[in-house]
Amino acid sequence: MPGKKRNPDGADHSQLDLWSTKQDFQWEDFKVAREYIHSIGLPDYAGWEKFVREGNLKDSKIPENPDKVYQHLGWNGWYDWLGIEQPAHKEEKTLKELFSKNSEDGLWSDPGPSKWMNFHEARQIVREHGFEYEEEWRLFAEGKFPDREELPGNIPVNPDQVYRHVGWMGWKDWLIQPERQVEYTRLNKAREFVRSCRIPDKGSWRGFLKDSAGLIQEYQMVLPVRPHLEYKGSGWISWEDWLGTDINYHDYISTRKFVHSLKLRTQKDWGDYCQGRLTHKPRKTDSIFTYPELAFRDEGWMGWEDWLGTGKEMHSESAPPASTEIMIDCKCRGRIENCPECDGKGYYYVHLR
Repeated sequence: MPGKKRNPDGADHSQLDLWSTKQDFQWEDFKVAREYIHSIGLPDYAGWEKFVREGNLKDSKIPENPDKVYQHLGWNGWYDWLGIEQPAHKEEKTLKELFSKNSEDGLWSDPGPSKWMNFHEARQIVREHGFEYEEEWRLFAEGKFPDREELPGNIPVNPDQVYRHVGWMGWKDWLIQPERQVEYTRLNKAREFVRSCRIPDKGSWRGFLKDSAGLIQEYQMVLPVRPHLEYKGSGWISWEDWLGTDINYHDYISTRKFVHSLKLRTQKDWGDYCQGRLTHKPRKTDSIFTYPELAFRDEGWMGWEDWLGTGKEMHSESAPPASTEIMIDCKCRGRIENCPECDGKGYYYVHLR
């Protein structure tokens, strides 16, 4: 028997040697081990089981579970291992039958060659379809894209299961070439920008991406066509939340008055304030646009000095425009979450009579 010998120190490397601390123990090379098993002439798996049970492998370097040990080292099924011919029309068994204790062959049944295409070849074909998200793939697999060329029958619709141990690295890798994968702007930053652009509804989203490509690039934003898929599981709530259409924003005049009370000096200060870095200032609420130059560009925007109150003209304010209410800075400055006056916003409104 190849490799059948005891170690010089007398240690018994039995089949239970998985717990051994020896670093030099190695199983016999797959081809050598298989050749030896062929020479024995075992008729079937039952013969193999009896051979193992009698302790014939105890002191050898041939494992009792070669299908596990040699899984990625040449293993090609039990027929190949035992050197016996596989029946030409072996009846396929269901998974339930294979795992049943009453099965004739049980777990030792040789499934034969895989019916699925090699992972790398399958992935290359899939990538040519141009999908980006798992949800698109599922719809395609269900036949919801009739104009698309169908996949070959030997590419599974559940690749995450079929290839989970033979190359699977996630849906992005499965669907998109590495050089074509896009790193989108993180959700919170992208959402603040989108809200400030005041897009009216979900149906206007794609038109906005097309018509505002220059603006998006100017602000160094990378926005997905399908944000509900891109940000799924990382903060996405709804289209209304994404666009800000369910938020009651303050108008330009009243918001500017509040901003003046913050006594910010630069546009950078404003950015820090919006990101919550100025902890000594009242917190920014969702009802205040992060990019006022976009939100109010057609509603009175006159530049950052006007917005922050740092321009010379701010020292001699002209009469405020008529309004039915004014915004008052609360004494708590937004530091009391449930303040009875401002509810933690840092300001409140008073209606003029």
